[in-house]
Amino acid sequence: MDILGDTKIDWLKYRWYFFLVSFIVFAVGVADVYRKGGLRYGIDFSEGTIVTAKFESTPQVDSIRQALSGSGIGEAIIQRYDREELNQVMVRVERRAVDADDLDTTANQIIGILRGIEGNKLVDTSTEIVGPVVGQELRTKARNAILLALGAMLIYIGFRFEFIYGVGATVAVIHDVVLTLALVSIFNYDITLNVIAAFLSLMGYSVNDTIVIFDRVRENRRLVRRQSLYEVINLSINQTLRRTVLTSGLTLVVVLALFVLGGEVLRGFAFVFVAGVVIGTYSSVAIASPIVIWWRKLREKPARTKKKEGPEAKTVRI
Repeated sequence: MDILGDTKIDWLKYRWYFFLVSFIVFAVGVADVYRKGGLRYGIDFSEGTIVTAKFESTPQVDSIRQALSGSGIGEAIIQRYDREELNQVMVRVERRAVDADDLDTTANQIIGILRGIEGNKLVDTSTEIVGPVVGQELRTKARNAILLALGAMLIYIGFRFEFIYGVGATVAVIHDVVLTLALVSIFNYDITLNVIAAFLSLMGYSVNDTIVIFDRVRENRRLVRRQSLYEVINLSINQTLRRTVLTSGLTLVVVLALFVLGGEVLRGFAFVFVAGVVIGTYSSVAIASPIVIWWRKLREKPARTKKKEGPEAKTVRI
């Protein structure tokens, strides 16, 4: 499907504009995190109460949310739980008070409100308390999962291409994660397990686009040997542009639909993908490719210096 034709855009010429945009987003995100005193963690990574409730008939999430909204227990995350025919919902509330027994008190308060919902009898409940140790353990595991994924990508791309290509792709993925995390903070989304899953998926999606460009660069370096690496990378980006627009565009349509229609529970997950697809698409051009160019220039400088010094040294010896 040809929607762009043969483009001949000098993408690397505009890399500084991309860097400027990335820096602005990063700076605003850092300032926002500092103003808020850190990132906002959801129930999964902080202390809180999780109540699973089974009803006699199909529960109405909106009715439950309305009943809990004026109770003073704080913001609650409500979602259908398990199979639909089981008529179960999960209510999650972050700990806000400082008393040691406030988690149990909140659970009892939630159960009392659920029992008072008219027209739908509460059949059974179960309560789970997320303490500070569990929250810290989950944060550590989430961080380790992201770091291991980055390390595995670096090793794989380093073996498949060259080490500097692996560095470029890894730095681009780190760029995508950091900027998306900045946007998560700016738009006031919580860091939950769903959001971490979105980040891990985004990392794989982003590095895939970079590998496609690098693979074309490797092919073109054999086919057009007279061109410089700068020209080969620009050629490769233009040759893969149609594929990038189609795949990223279709993915963006899907995640936008999920963001608009997926409900409150999936809103953070979908937002990470919406922001990440956009950022990841241009990072392959603006971050990964320039790093390869800079590395080549750094390696060529000593070689040129030695070449210039060679004849002079020989003259001195004579």
